[in-house]
Amino acid sequence: AAGALQSTVIVATCIATRPPTGQAWEPLASDDECHLSGESTDSSCALDALQRRVVAREAPNVSSPSLAVAGAVPPGMNLGGWLVLEDWFFSGAGGRHVASQNNSGQGTCLPPLLWGMDKEPWSSEGLLTKQLQDSRGEAEVLKIFSAHRQRYISDDDFKKIVTLGIRSIRLPLPWSTFADALSPIDAEAYKPGAKIVPDPFYAEQASFVTVDRDWLAQILRQAAHHKLKVVLDLHNMPGGSSDGTYNGIWPLTPKFWTASVIAGDRGVMLEEVGHWIVEAFVRWVEELGQVELGALEGITVLNEPGHMANVDKSKGNPFTMGETQVMDWAQKAAEIFRRSALPGRGVKLYVNMVESAFDNFWETVPGWYSQSF
Repeated sequence: AAGALQSTVIVATCIATRPPTGQAWEPLASDDECHLSGESTDSSCALDALQRRVVAREAPNVSSPSLAVAGAVPPGMNLGGWLVLEDWFFSGAGGRHVASQNNSGQGTCLPPLLWGMDKEPWSSEGLLTKQLQDSRGEAEVLKIFSAHRQRYISDDDFKKIVTLGIRSIRLPLPWSTFADALSPIDAEAYKPGAKIVPDPFYAEQASFVTVDRDWLAQILRQAAHHKLKVVLDLHNMPGGSSDGTYNGIWPLTPKFWTASVIAGDRGVMLEEVGHWIVEAFVRWVEELGQVELGALEGITVLNEPGHMANVDKSKGNPFTMGETQVMDWAQKAAEIFRRSALPGRGVKLYVNMVESAFDNFWETVPGWYSQSF
């Protein structure tokens, strides 16, 4: 299940790289934080309420300030904003929400090369990539993304992480890391070595820069050199498997759970395409060398499947076929892992389910988890 407490060590935004000139830091307004009192249809408020409830239930005697005072160090940390983009990481002085509001993005830059999007902020990675692809061309897109990925996290950051006493890092990956798994849909668009690929459902609205898997293996070797363990976390899926800016297609409606695409002479549900991606992910990990595999603590086959599905359903906008669909998909994905060589090699499977996908998480998920795992 999703963790109750999070500790952030590295957060890079436009502020960190280019602070506003002649401006004082603005305090958050009273309406920038969601409170449990009163009713709200704001998805950010709903998410905040869920997070507060989990913290209150699982850690009633522990507060974040007390942890800070005690100097507690988490055993692991998340490297968000590196290979999977979320607009709020790059929202500059005007950023306010983790869950962006009213279909409006907050992204104003992508350091070190992309600046000046304050008047028309970007909302999600896929839409940003497609916008840049159409306006600046593929070569410029690749230059911008390559610079970001090379400089956002460096070897110095790995050294600092180790110095802090942290021994494990979670690395979110976009589905496009294994885009060639979609070659049955379009052999040319998703050929091995493709640099930019379209979303198979939102092809006219969203594109993604693939992650070079040889470079990713080098990241694992780098972690091994520093004696860091890595959890590789498949963070999103084609068409959007959650409702949030990390889904890659926000603010478009998530279609992973309900839509199909054409592969050859048949229609294929996107959720099946998701299993193709998981299979490619697992095969790649199986083929890693001894050093890379030794740095791998485990994998997650999908981060927060169906995140916000129950909240959206309560507002009349369901994007899944139901809770059972989400659990069945996760169980089938887990079976792909179980049939592989990875359990015998000591690689762990991290099953990530999120409260916002369920009407009553605690009545539904623990029982399913006990039976399934």
